[in-house]
Amino acid sequence: MALGIPRLGVGIVRYDVVNGILWWDEKAAAIFGDDGSLPPLELWRERVHSEDIGTVRRMFGDTAGSVGAECVFRIVLPDRSTRYILTRSIDVTTDASGAAVELTGVVIELGHVAGRDAQLASLLDRVGLGFMALDEDLRIIYANSGCLRHVRRSREELLGRVVTEVLPETQGSYFDALCRKVLATGAQQQTRADSLYSPGATIEVTAAADAGALVVHFRDVTAEVTAQKQAEEAHALLLHEATHDSLTGLLNRAAITEHLQRLFEPGVGPAVALFLDVDGFKEVNDTRGHRVGDRILQAVSAHLRHAMRTPSAVGRLGGDEFVAILPDVDELDVDDVVDRMLAAITTPIDVGDERLVVTISVGMAHSTSARTVDELLHHADIALYAAKRRGGNTAVWHE
Repeated sequence: MALGIPRLGVGIVRYDVVNGILWWDEKAAAIFGDDGSLPPLELWRERVHSEDIGTVRRMFGDTAGSVGAECVFRIVLPDRSTRYILTRSIDVTTDASGAAVELTGVVIELGHVAGRDAQLASLLDRVGLGFMALDEDLRIIYANSGCLRHVRRSREELLGRVVTEVLPETQGSYFDALCRKVLATGAQQQTRADSLYSPGATIEVTAAADAGALVVHFRDVTAEVTAQKQAEEAHALLLHEATHDSLTGLLNRAAITEHLQRLFEPGVGPAVALFLDVDGFKEVNDTRGHRVGDRILQAVSAHLRHAMRTPSAVGRLGGDEFVAILPDVDELDVDDVVDRMLAAITTPIDVGDERLVVTISVGMAHSTSARTVDELLHHADIALYAAKRRGGNTAVWHE
């Protein structure tokens, strides 16, 4: 009923996305303490509590995507008093491309909701946001339907009961810690965590003190968290693909070269560069085909990776050529690593119809023997061909 709206503390707001203009009706203006000195959008920004700006921004982002986005936030009036506001989108106007051009919503002044205003409680029951109010002893004095659905309890079971007694799952949980921290500090607290009641769901819980009451609201952010995780995984995959060889999974030429360049930065300690290749690989690749050749390179790469110690790096330059870096080691340590490599590489490799045994040759050079990456690789390459001349399956130091 229209006459009931002012008493319920419900106002209408409309935001012109294209021109950045906010309009509100008389009730919304009264809720925000609009005295006409500032445009509504500026006043909105001035009134929203600094700790809740992120929450409101996320809500506007959700609103642009669909009707029904909602959140609870605080506004601070000129007399420094605080009001709790629930805002919910009710309409989104889009252009021909589907982009949002106008957002319409309601703003509701919650006040001290303890079930004393039946109409306001009824209105809160129609929003999807979980909402609960507790007293200083953590007794539940109000819970809306969104909260009841989430915790799978009836209102009769909850009201007047200590939250950790009627909802034992919260005892010692993030919810318990969040509430107690608010009571101890008086500051709003927010966290995201796995739901205690819906396996696989992630919820965002916000708790704040309000004139002797503890106001808690929460929303399901599973889709948001999942999308963020997928974006992070996609970014990580792109980053990995940019720095790793697609066939072997080792560092690619650019990445291993970057590691080599770091050896010549000021303050970096001595290291050893190993230049390796597979003995007789060209003949095997030419006579048995690229499928067998690729399988050999993958097996060799796996053995090289396992033989290396931390911190170290190994990469593929191209073809059957590999480079490994062993930092801050002496020749005895290097010889031990190389012996493990040579032994591991001779493990028979399953190439489908048979098992092949391959060997590698290794050239070794100290970083202190060179002034540039090219010079260091040249020294290791000289040693590599000395190993080849000895018949392969061995390692030689650059003199």
